Amino acid sequence: MTILFLFFSLNDYIGFFKRDNVITFSWKSAGFIWFTPVLIYLAYILYRISIGNMKRLNSKVGNYISYVSIIGFILTLFVSFYVDDKLENEGYVTCSKSSWMAPNKYVKDISICH
Repeated sequence: MTILFLFFSLNDYIGFFKRDNVITFSWKSAGFIWFTPVLIYLAYILYRISIGNMKRLNSKVGNYISYVSIIGFILTLFVSFYVDDKLENEGYVTCSKSSWMAPNKYVKDISICH
């Protein structure tokens, strides 16, 4: 599951940097790349619990991952606003969304939206 999150997040970033005709981006796309270490660490903890080997977990790793996640959350907000502003300044138009949770779809020509 973590690999899928990372794949879709990187795919959205690549679309942004390549300036495709259709770019899909949202705060979730920006956040998945930062929260992937947390998911990997949680999977590791659950694995250790399932095999009954919970002697000691390295709290330094947990602290590091917590810091990365907090910084990532803050950066996610800024990246999301930056991408929205940058694409609108370059002439991209935001298509209407099917729901409030759907990612933003940016296009050069409004006729591509439908």
